[in-house]
Amino acid sequence: MRRTVVAVFIALVVVGFGLLAWYLTGYMPGTFFRDQNGFPHGTGWTYYYYESGELMLEEKYVAGKGQCSRWFRPDGSVVAETNWVDESDVGYYLREDGSIRARMLYVNGVAHGTAVYFDTDGSVTRRVMFHEGHEVGDDAP
Repeated sequence: MRRTVVAVFIALVVVGFGLLAWYLTGYMPGTFFRDQNGFPHGTGWTYYYYESGELMLEEKYVAGKGQCSRWFRPDGSVVAETNWVDESDVGYYLREDGSIRARMLYVNGVAHGTAVYFDTDGSVTRRVMFHEGHEVGDDAP
């Protein structure tokens, strides 16, 4: 009987330390938050909504790094989906009607490359070059 109690106690301690390590490394689901500077930490989902209350964007984070972003129109249809690799790929900014306002390239979580801005009819209004998050040039459409 005593060996069983000791074995159960040791198992609980090991599991407890495993859960604590999982939590402290930011991999535990449901731990997502943004710090006072807006930087993401933890694992979970964050959601952004249109003024009408409909879902505009959902983002999945694991250990503070973006894994997936999905943009929606107000009717619920998907505009685009990005599966981030090292927080690098294409991001979008939408208007309240669900049309694309801008498409930006990101590398390591910051704008890097050509950003394209669109008019409400979908035509290109301008192209802007970014380098490591800073605007460095403006091109005509």
